[in-house]
Amino acid sequence: MKTMEVLQNGFAKIAKTKIYEKPLSNGTTNHLNLIAETEDLSNINMDPSRTFVNKVKRLVVKVGTAVVTRSDGRLALGRLGALCEQLKELNLQGYEVILVTSGAVGLGRQRLRYRRLANSSFSDLQKPQGDLDGKACAAVGQSSLMALYDTMFSQLDVTSSQLLVNDGFFRDAGFRKQLSETVTSLLECRVIPIFNENDAVSTRKAPYEDSTGIFWDNDSLAGLLALELKADLLVLLSDVEGLYSGPPSDPNSKLIHTYINEKHQKEVTFGDKSRLGRGGMTAKVCAAVGAANAGIPVIIISGYATDNIIRVLQGEKIGTVFHKDAHLWKSLKEETAHEMAVAARNSSRRLQALKSEERREILLAVADALEKNQKLIRLENDADIADALEAGYDKSLISRLTLKPEKVSSLAKSVRVLADMEEPIGQILKRTEV
Repeated sequence: MKTMEVLQNGFAKIAKTKIYEKPLSNGTTNHLNLIAETEDLSNINMDPSRTFVNKVKRLVVKVGTAVVTRSDGRLALGRLGALCEQLKELNLQGYEVILVTSGAVGLGRQRLRYRRLANSSFSDLQKPQGDLDGKACAAVGQSSLMALYDTMFSQLDVTSSQLLVNDGFFRDAGFRKQLSETVTSLLECRVIPIFNENDAVSTRKAPYEDSTGIFWDNDSLAGLLALELKADLLVLLSDVEGLYSGPPSDPNSKLIHTYINEKHQKEVTFGDKSRLGRGGMTAKVCAAVGAANAGIPVIIISGYATDNIIRVLQGEKIGTVFHKDAHLWKSLKEETAHEMAVAARNSSRRLQALKSEERREILLAVADALEKNQKLIRLENDADIADALEAGYDKSLISRLTLKPEKVSSLAKSVRVLADMEEPIGQILKRTEV
């Protein structure tokens, strides 16, 4: 009997189906087993604060220069490939995906530097080299960037399209209407629209300006497009895991899983802006707050991981979420290890104060819950193991952290044994006469 696992990610649920090929007497296959073995995984790994992703059909994904390029300015082909594969998977599952990309100026600057070097004489190289024109870099880099996206998507049997816009276009109601109609037509054909600001002919300089006079903030463009195109979710890819309470390099900084404007606006200390692009985390937060206030949920996640967008749509608690109702989520609380330890100690004391039969019922319920939620426990454990491996922990420590099925079962059995033990409190186990 052959077994094949198929992951089907619809708009409202995630389902895993075990397909069994069982030949009948006439040689055909019994497909009834398909239905019987389909298991709804919608809530297996979904955090309560991320249930809104079940309603997502159309999403805008923005990738910045820091993700598109390496530290030396060259393209990060591995990250781009992983991004394209994720978008292809979402496109295949029926999601309407819109991509906003940066990187044209950086790529163009790299190519023009090489061209200038190739065309320079030895005496020319002895002279100080001036900065390259940013708009020329954008013009050269945009065609190269789109050629790369087209090549990668073509290898995945996906069609992409290019749309270049400027801020002035959005003042025209006719343009906004035509933009929506064009994008809708593309999405109906399962084409992935790729947006970028048309920096080569942009006339905007202030208030965002540098020596070349180019304004480049694709975070705000992504937020604007999410609003105009009525997206259900905006995903901003960054070079860090999300928004931190301080600079990510500061060991005292904590990752903020849920951003609440009233709470975090004055608490967050931003680090340096993007090493290559124009935005940085400040621009991302501004764009995220604006979109969230307009009713579009936003999640800032790392673009370095190969599956973070998929994990977001599966409801995993990664990155930082911005939501207009976040301030109403009273159950959300960022707890430190010390706070959890104190809570565990206080709960232990409360357990000791209960009657023997009450404690027994609670312990038996804990044992039942361990067995019932074994699949969820192992999924969370797998995530912990992955984090430990990435952090470089010793193999012996990781081995102790790993939860195998028999270990969970053994733990549940031990809890039951503990529950069935006689009440030790008040009993005299041994007398010694002195």
